[in-house]
Amino acid sequence: MNIFETLEKNKFSYEDIKSRSYISLKEPSKEFDVNVIVGFRGRVDFLQPLIKSFNNAFSFYTTKYGNKSFCLTFVEHSDIAMAKELLGDKENYILTPGNVLDQYSRSFAYNFGVKYSNKAKYYILHDIDILVKETFFEEVFLNLKSNNGNFRCMQTYGGRRVLYMSQDLTNKVIGGAPDVNINSFTQNTKDVNLPMFNGQPALGSKGGSIMVERDFYYEIGGFDSELYWGYAAEDQIFWDKAITLLGEVAYADNPPIDMFHMWHPPSHTTNPLLYEMEDYMLQFRRMGRKDRHRFLAIKKELFKD
Repeated sequence: MNIFETLEKNKFSYEDIKSRSYISLKEPSKEFDVNVIVGFRGRVDFLQPLIKSFNNAFSFYTTKYGNKSFCLTFVEHSDIAMAKELLGDKENYILTPGNVLDQYSRSFAYNFGVKYSNKAKYYILHDIDILVKETFFEEVFLNLKSNNGNFRCMQTYGGRRVLYMSQDLTNKVIGGAPDVNINSFTQNTKDVNLPMFNGQPALGSKGGSIMVERDFYYEIGGFDSELYWGYAAEDQIFWDKAITLLGEVAYADNPPIDMFHMWHPPSHTTNPLLYEMEDYMLQFRRMGRKDRHRFLAIKKELFKD
């Protein structure tokens, strides 16, 4: 189907879905410098390692510098509240219904989190299966400084720096093994691997973790939940929309930031419409400048508050 026809066919009301959602925010009126939004469905074993990872990073930065405020928000996009009791009132938590195909839409989870969780200057849209070191935010803001602080969108890891943990090491992290310290991990750590392609380090994907200025997120209409649910190319088209206006998206390469991907079975086979949805990304890439800006204008209108 044509991408513009699909936008029209699948448009929906966020406010209607909000009325059927559960939203619990610890400081609902506070505005933060950075709000890390984690969309998920299932994989609740990853919650505690991720919380520990980011809380350590928040604490390290605020103890050393003390000039930024952070929060962590979980958006469970599912009809089954698997994480509600696990998180309780200790974390910012949103439960919002799934869709008719009973698929998890990361695009929708991110968009819903941006619209209805704590406002922030920057959002980090982050996968539940990726851990960060305690120095993460120090390195993020050093990257901003190296770009003269003038950026609106940045991938928060170096272009080749997604390191993959083995199943055995992932299980140890989940189990809280006392001899496992993620802050000491490098690509040379046992059971930590840097993926290779043709003998060279494989490029990181366009997704996983991306930091976006709030106003810019609205300007490009957020992620594209009218087009994508289940595992698909939502990261790629978001990236392409960003470079349409910016010319490029920054990588956190100065200094390079490492992230650590927890093992899980592959998910790319779970979406029956995968190839149809990948075609939307290809349609956007083939568009001329005029049609790209037309698409962005429609998405901005659909996503506005």
